[in-house]
Amino acid sequence: MKALRCAALVLVAVLGAALGAAAQAGEPLTGRHADPQGRTAIIIGQTADGIRDYVLDSRLPLPWGLTLYVTPKLDSAGFTLADGSKSVNDVRYRVDYGPQDLGFLSQTPALRKAALAVGYWLGAGGGLDVDLASGSNISGLNDGQRLWANTQRMIADLKATGRPVLLRIGYEAEGPWNGHWPPAYRQVWLKMRQEIRRQGADNIATVWQLAAFCPAMDYWDGGITPGRLVAARPVAAPGKSGVQSVSADDPGAVYDQWYPGDDAVDWTAISVFNPQDCSDGYATLQKVVDYLGAKGKPILVAEAAARGYDYDPASGRYAYQQTGQVTRSQLTPAQVWQEWYAPFLQFLRRNRESIRAVAMISDDWTRYPHWQCRLDAQGRRIEGCAEGNWGNTRLDVDPQIRARWLAELTADGRWLKDRP
Repeated sequence: MKALRCAALVLVAVLGAALGAAAQAGEPLTGRHADPQGRTAIIIGQTADGIRDYVLDSRLPLPWGLTLYVTPKLDSAGFTLADGSKSVNDVRYRVDYGPQDLGFLSQTPALRKAALAVGYWLGAGGGLDVDLASGSNISGLNDGQRLWANTQRMIADLKATGRPVLLRIGYEAEGPWNGHWPPAYRQVWLKMRQEIRRQGADNIATVWQLAAFCPAMDYWDGGITPGRLVAARPVAAPGKSGVQSVSADDPGAVYDQWYPGDDAVDWTAISVFNPQDCSDGYATLQKVVDYLGAKGKPILVAEAAARGYDYDPASGRYAYQQTGQVTRSQLTPAQVWQEWYAPFLQFLRRNRESIRAVAMISDDWTRYPHWQCRLDAQGRRIEGCAEGNWGNTRLDVDPQIRARWLAELTADGRWLKDRP
């Protein structure tokens, strides 16, 4: 029996290595909703305003998917509440962060053929993950198991759309700002996976997403090395977390504590905002993609935007503004494309066998109070800037950026071309 167990372990290791090698060798990773022809799906979001701007007003082609966010409180619009009514956006989404609306995506004729990429937020240290996992009420929001009942209804609503759904459960798992308690986080994942199967919601694919975040300076005074990957350092449940550096040469040594297991996960994912903040740029993100690719799942770039670029419609120029950095003004659209978009697209194409979908955030962040940010010329905060400066990342706001982006897409707007 011992010999058989050893042989089985060797076989598992060989198969795992083979999956990773297959992606490197040019065979696309396959999985639920991954295009069988190996094309890279395009997803657009993240607010109802941004989607309306992109598809309805600017008349860019309908992408393969559209982005939506929801929490266990069901405080974004269009979900079914216990009394059968539909939820509406609370102030968090209606004003501060930008509107989210399942009803808008489901009932607008021009959007009905799009898949959904849904970010299910598990909270930032407030105990939602522990409450969902154990039935406690640490958050004060889980009387009568309300959060789990809401989650069950959310799954039913997503099933009822009949569309392909990529459900990002507890997205940016290791993010220090989330501070997820790993045992509770994994338990929530397993409960939700079981519930998806119980309801027969076969249109829902589960996505495990990393932040893959390199801060440009010491983060939370945690003594970390700027320019390196960081993650939460869970010290107690719930909500007590520090920060730790992550070795890009062995990211799994830290990341795997949040991994729910191969049977629970259909896709893996990362965010891409400021790769230049990593000490070796995209080389660090490449190591994260290699780590995820070895798990044998298709990879989603779940959130991507040219963060920090502010567009001035009067001049048609951009300024790059970010906390702690000297402002660079009068950037042409061509400069912005070469600085951010061209390297990003090159990164996608270099990994086209493993990265099977990309979600672009096409939004004017400046219209929502939470994201607004005023800096002086040296990058010192004047007002706002709760999460740094995000700027205006609309793909349709500048004619040159719009034209270049459109040229990257297949004629139907649903796929990234193999070559520009």
